[in-house]
Amino acid sequence: MSFLGNWTSNNYASVCADASGNPIWNTWGANQRDLFVLDHEGNIELYQNITGGLPNNLESLIINLVDQIPECAEGEINNDNPCNPMECVEGQWIEIIIDCAEQMGVPCEGGIYVGPPEGVCCSTCVQYGDTNGDGALNVLDVVSMVSIVLDGTYNEVSDVNADGAVNVLDIVTLVGWILG
Repeated sequence: MSFLGNWTSNNYASVCADASGNPIWNTWGANQRDLFVLDHEGNIELYQNITGGLPNNLESLIINLVDQIPECAEGEINNDNPCNPMECVEGQWIEIIIDCAEQMGVPCEGGIYVGPPEGVCCSTCVQYGDTNGDGALNVLDVVSMVSIVLDGTYNEVSDVNADGAVNVLDIVTLVGWILG
């Protein structure tokens, strides 16, 4: 609309014009130079004709309304950092406390804490010898351990005698535990 140039030239203010017939103006009962200020929920906080000038308290009113905008929606969860999840309570982000056994000093009896996978916060206590991590010591762990020995790799869970190497001594110990 060419006649809005005096509103928009040399500034970055946005202008919204009503459609022909002024249906929005009519819905609101608005006249030229009427100022409507709404809160974040769409409620009218100020309705005034500003032909005589802007209200003195306009700046403080707008600042107050901006301060009332909640940062988040009630019950919303932010799990961007699984060790520091947040929940929205009354429009504010509140940290959810995560109690991990390892961080709380709970010993991992007969095993070792294994670092969490991506997207998980707490380490898991895995029993020595549970090479496949399924929670049971069985022949599947022996097969996995033999593979580790043949590959010449190291897996702390498989180092059942804690000598810094995974070898036949660890396999013999694990078989003894399983048969024991």
